Amino acid sequence: MPAAQPAEPPAEDLPEDLTRLAALHGVATSYRPSPDRTVPATATAVTLALAALGVDASSPGAVRAALTARETELRGRLLPPTVVRWDGGGTPAALAALPAGTR
Repeated sequence: MPAAQPAEPPAEDLPEDLTRLAALHGVATSYRPSPDRTVPATATAVTLALAALGVDASSPGAVRAALTARETELRGRLLPPTVVRWDGGGTPAALAALPAGTR
C-alpha cells in the first residue's frame, strides 16, 4: 500500500505573497508541538486563518490586493499599534499635535 501524500505542500512551499500577508497579520505558517519538531501550515489553514481576521486570501489576485492594502495601511501609521492612557481632562499635547485622521 503506497504512503499517503500530503493534501497540500508544506509551509516552505507556500506562495511568497501568502507568506508575507500572513506575517503582516500575525498568522503563523508553522507551529512547534515539541522542541525538535516543526509542523508547517497548509495554504488552506493560512487562508482560513486570514479569513477569520477578515482578510480575503481566496485567490492569488485577492492575496496581492490584500497585501497591497495592508502594506499601504502600515505605511500610513505614524506609530506601531499603541495603547495610551492618561489621567486628567483633555488630550495630552503630544497627542493633540498629531495630524488629523491619525490612527
